[in-house]
Parts: sequence; C-alpha cells; structure tokens
Amino acid sequence: MRIMITGGGTGGHTSPALAVLEELQKRDPMLVVQWVGRNQGLERRICEHNSIPYRGVPVVGWPRTRSPRRLWAALKLAYSTMRCWLYIGTFRPQAVLGVGGYVSLPLGLAAQRRGVPTLIHEQNRLLGMANKMLAPRAARIFLSYSDTVGDYPAERAVVVGNPVREGFLHPPSTETARQTLGLDPAIPTMLVSGGSQGAQSLNKAMREALPLFQPGELQVLWMAGQSGIAEARRAAAKLDIRVDTFAFIDDMVTACAAADLVVSRSGASTTAELACLGKPSILVPFPHATDNHQEQNARAFEEAGAAVVILDGELTGEGLAKTVTTLLGEPGRLNSMAAAARSLARPGAAEVIAEEIFSLVFEGAQESPGNPSE
Repeated sequence: MRIMITGGGTGGHTSPALAVLEELQKRDPMLVVQWVGRNQGLERRICEHNSIPYRGVPVVGWPRTRSPRRLWAALKLAYSTMRCWLYIGTFRPQAVLGVGGYVSLPLGLAAQRRGVPTLIHEQNRLLGMANKMLAPRAARIFLSYSDTVGDYPAERAVVVGNPVREGFLHPPSTETARQTLGLDPAIPTMLVSGGSQGAQSLNKAMREALPLFQPGELQVLWMAGQSGIAEARRAAAKLDIRVDTFAFIDDMVTACAAADLVVSRSGASTTAELACLGKPSILVPFPHATDNHQEQNARAFEEAGAAVVILDGELTGEGLAKTVTTLLGEPGRLNSMAAAARSLARPGAAEVIAEEIFSLVFEGAQESPGNPSE
C-alpha cells in the first residue's frame, strides 16, 4: 500500500501518526509511505530520526486576529496546496492520513480535490481548525473522545481514542522502571514534564515547591526542557531530596512507569499515554493552546476522576506542593485515579485506524467522499 501522512507542529500530532505507522508496517511489510510537513518543523526531525521519506511545504499558521498577515498566510496556503497537488501526482498514494495541525491542511485539500481517500484523526476533545475544514469531505473521521466538540459528518466518524506507540501499551513494572533509573523503590516518585520544550510556569512552580518537601518524602524526575534545564539543575543542587533533571527524556515509557504521580501539561498524546499507563496526574493546561483544547482534555480527565486540574494562572509553588502532598498521602485516592485513567484508555486505537485504512483502500475507496463523482 502507498500512503501519505501529514500533520505536525507538536509531539501531540506526530506521536499518534507514528503509532499508526508502526501498525501499518506490521500489517504490510511492503508499505510505502511519505510524510508531508513544514520545511523546518518538528515533524521533519522526527521523520529524519525514523528514516521516513519527507516532503516539506512552507505553510504557516492562520492568524487568529484580523491583520495583513492573513493575506500572507493565505498565499502560503495556496502555494503549499499546489505543491502538495504535485507531490500526490508523483507519489500516487492510495490514501492520505491527516493528524492535525495547520500543516495538514494543504495535503488534505489537494488530496480531496484529486479524489484520493482522505482520513483525519482528531487527538483533542475540540475539533481543530484544519480538521474542521477537511471533515466534510473526509472518508473517515477518527475521534479520541465520544463527546468531541465541533461540526463533522457523524455517519463517517469513528471514536477510536488516541493512538500511542507500542511501548506505552507494554510498559515495565514500577519496580523494574525504578531499578532501571536507579531510583529508591521505597520513596514515592513524581514525574514532572512540561512537554518537549518545557513549560516556564511549571518550571517556576517546581523551583518554589521542591524546597517544601522533606528528605525521603519524595523523589522527582523533572523534564525541564532545553530552555529551563540550567535553572532546574541549579535549583536541584540545593535540595535535600533527590531530583533528577533532564532537558528531554528519551525513554518516557520508563519514566512514566516509575512514577506514582505525574505533573504535566495536558496535550492529547500526554493524556492518551497517561490513560494507557493508568497514571494519576496533576494537569496544568497550556493556556495559549489553540481554542484552549488542552483545558478541554484536562477537564475530561478531571470529570472521570483521573486527574486534578490546576489552571496555569492559578499555579503556585505552594499550591502545587500542597496538592502533591495531599495526593501522595492518600494511596486509596491514587488507586482510584489510576483506575479512572485506565477507563479512558483505548489501547487498540492504532489497530482500529489501520484496519479502517486497509478496508477503505482495498474495499471501499470507490465510495469515499474524497472521490468526487462529477
């Protein structure tokens, strides 16, 4: 099978795509794939790391407020769509999978105009702008939440959850993970992650919160991002508790498995991974996420009893320390939160999407809304 994948901007878009790609490759060792993303985007680095053929486009984000930049963005979109039209003609895909982000729009539009079956996946509880535009003519719309907010053809929507990579479906035990990381198996462990770039407000709260803990009360894995790692290391050096600091954690599966409690942003991939691992969490939504979708994700976990939500503007070191202490002091509540998180997991998401793609390509492509009948 020949398939093109598009999307990116954040790990929240790229991680599900990689999970689906893993599943497609299991089913079809002869799979031919090409990824379309921004010329200098995160998705390009990920594709280079995973040896995935890549094509770049110069598309830029759509300004949310009226400004002359909208004209520039529209020209970039038009040019990128034209480039994607040519990429499709050269590659001849049997399907296009879009995983969101504004970069997914040019290839999705070009594919639909050329009659290529188009499938989109929405990781968040709120349908993103690109997916809103592609949904009316998409052959399949894969949703992560049954109560997804937004307009889409319900008859072509399938609630599958958010695909996660294989490692999160088969993590090591807590004991094995702590042994791998050299942690004390008897001390409660907290993982703090602001995402691949770190989170300034979360890092600041951590610097204020950690001195409030006593020796032996807690050990911490702190991913502070490249911009925050120097300050994090300086802060950790002054503490009486063990704090391991990282700019980036490559083996996030092991780090999550070792934790009793996770403090993080609430991007779509993060919440999906927490659900599969069954980890209680304190979620601090990124306040500037498009359409505030991170708070929507966090509230879904809060409503299920899987997380405590602290809004970014209300985050303080003292408040964070108090919440952590309260949760770690109530093992029964942590167990209930873990069970609630697992209830939100859809570990078969990648398999369902792969099955739908194969079914569409080999059984029903001629009936796809992406194939104009005129």
